Amino acid sequence: MLSRIFLLIALLSLGLSSCSSPPQNRTAAHGASLDIQNDKLSVALAEAERILARGIGSAEQRQAYATVVGRVSSLWLSLSDAKRSKMNVGPRYMLESRYPAHLRFDELIPAASIKSKEFKTRHLRDGVGAPMVAHWKYTAERKASEPFMPEAGHISPVTATLDFSQAAHGRHTAILTLHDARVTDAVRFQGKNQPLAADFSAHGEYLASIKQARMAGLKALLRSANYMDKLGLLSLEHPAPGKIPLVLVHGLMSRPATWENVIHEFTMDPLIRRHYQIFVFRYPSGVPIGYSSEKLRENLATLHSILVKEGAGSTARNMVLIGHSMGGLVSKAQVQSSSEQRWGSALGTTPELLRIGQKEHDKLRKFFEFEANPNISRVIFAATPHRGSAVADSRLAHFGRKLVSLPVQAFGGTLQVVQNIAQRDPMLSKVFAHGMPTSVDNLSPHSFYVKVANTLPFRAGVHLHSIIGNHDGKALTDPKCSDGFVPYISSHLQGVESELIVTSDHSVHERPEAIQEMRRILHLHLKKLGLK
Repeated sequence: MLSRIFLLIALLSLGLSSCSSPPQNRTAAHGASLDIQNDKLSVALAEAERILARGIGSAEQRQAYATVVGRVSSLWLSLSDAKRSKMNVGPRYMLESRYPAHLRFDELIPAASIKSKEFKTRHLRDGVGAPMVAHWKYTAERKASEPFMPEAGHISPVTATLDFSQAAHGRHTAILTLHDARVTDAVRFQGKNQPLAADFSAHGEYLASIKQARMAGLKALLRSANYMDKLGLLSLEHPAPGKIPLVLVHGLMSRPATWENVIHEFTMDPLIRRHYQIFVFRYPSGVPIGYSSEKLRENLATLHSILVKEGAGSTARNMVLIGHSMGGLVSKAQVQSSSEQRWGSALGTTPELLRIGQKEHDKLRKFFEFEANPNISRVIFAATPHRGSAVADSRLAHFGRKLVSLPVQAFGGTLQVVQNIAQRDPMLSKVFAHGMPTSVDNLSPHSFYVKVANTLPFRAGVHLHSIIGNHDGKALTDPKCSDGFVPYISSHLQGVESELIVTSDHSVHERPEAIQEMRRILHLHLKKLGLK
C-alpha cells in the first residue's frame, strides 16, 4: 500500500436548506414581514393540531406530522430568539419551546432534505417527530471559547416534536421540543410512551458536505507546513462531562474522514451513543511522530481540564484511544513514560552531561521527558507498525520523503538545539544529517524513533488491544504475513488483552469484523466501569 502511496506522491509532484435560528432576531425569509410569518406559523400549528387529532398510528400519518413539525420549527426560528421560550402566535396559540441546555444552534436542517452520498446505508429509527440536524456555525469568537470546534462548527442530530394542551385565556399551548436523539429513545406523547424518530446518518452526511471541514491527506503529508493550523483535537460538540472521550487517530497520508464509516456504525449502537463522545485528532502526517504525539498530549490535557471544571467524574479518567497505522504509534506514546530513560536512549546520556543550558533543556523536555497519561485506560491498535515497515525503506519511499515539506518554524528552536547537540554526538549526527526526520523516516524498522519507542514502558493497568490485517491469509509465523504495508511481526504486540486477525489490507479499521471488535471492546470498557 505504501508503495502505491509514494508512487502517487511522485506523480503528483510532477504536476504538483436551512433556517435562521436563535440567538439572534432575524427578519423573515425573502423580505416577508414578521406578521406574515406569524400568520404562516399559526396556520402550520393549526394543521399540526388537526393531524394529531386524527391520529398518527400509520407511517403515512407520522410522515405528515413530521413534515408539518419541520415547517413549524423553521417558522419558529425565523421569528424567535433564544431568550424567549414562549411567544404568542396569532389569536389562538401560545408557542413554548424547549431544548437541552447544552444545545446551541444557528440552523435546524430537516434530515429528510439531506441526501445520502457518503454512506451505503441510512440508519433510521421509526417513531414520532421530525429528525433534524442542529448546526452551530464556526466563528473565530466561538473557536476561542470552544478549543475543539472544527471548521464545520458543532453539528448534532436532534428530533423535534410538537404537542398541544389547553391553556388559560382561550389560547392553546403548543409545545415544540428538540430532543437529543442519541440519548432519548422514547418520549411521553399524547398520554403514552412512544418511540422517538431519529436519523443517525443525516448529521454525518451534512458534515461531509461542508467543504471547510475537509483536509487532503496527501497534501497534508507533502506540505505539512501549510496545514499546521489544522492540527488538533476536534469534536462536533462541546465536551460532555457525563461521557467518556473516545479519541480516533488517523495514520500516514490520511485524515479524520478515514473514520467516517466507523463513526457511522458507532451511532447505531445505543450504548456507545449514550456513554461515549467521539473526538478525532487531526494532524498533517508528514511531521515527526514525536511532535504529533506531544501535540495530542497537550490537547488531551486541555480536554481533561475542561471536563474536570465542568464536574466530570470517572468518565474523564477513563478515556479510550483508537489509532490506525501510524496513528497507533501516536496513541501508544500517550500511555508510555520516558523521563531519564529516554534521555539516555535518545541522546546517549543525561542533559547535564550533554552540557546544554536551561533554555535548551526546556525546549527539549516536552519531547524527551513525559509521563503516561493516567486518564487513558484503554487503547486499540489497528494495523499499527510497532516495529516499523520495510516499505518505508524503499526507493520510492525515500523519493517521497524528499518531497515532504516540514514546518521548521513550528518546532521553534528545538531543531536547532538538537542539531547543535548532534554536532558533538556521533549517533545523533547520523539521525539529523539531512535535517529533521519526517514521519516516513520514523516508520523505518531501523529508525531512531522505532528503536526508542519500543524500549518505553506502558503505564501499569492500561488495557491494550490489537486488530491486525492479514491480506493473503498466510500463517502468522510466515515472515511475509502482512496487510500489504505492515508485517504481522511488526503489528503484533506482546501482552495485549486481545488480538483479532482480519482478512484485510491495511485499511483493516474499516472492515465490519474490525468495527464489531471495537464495539465489543467499548462495551467491555463500559461493563468494567459499571455503566449500562
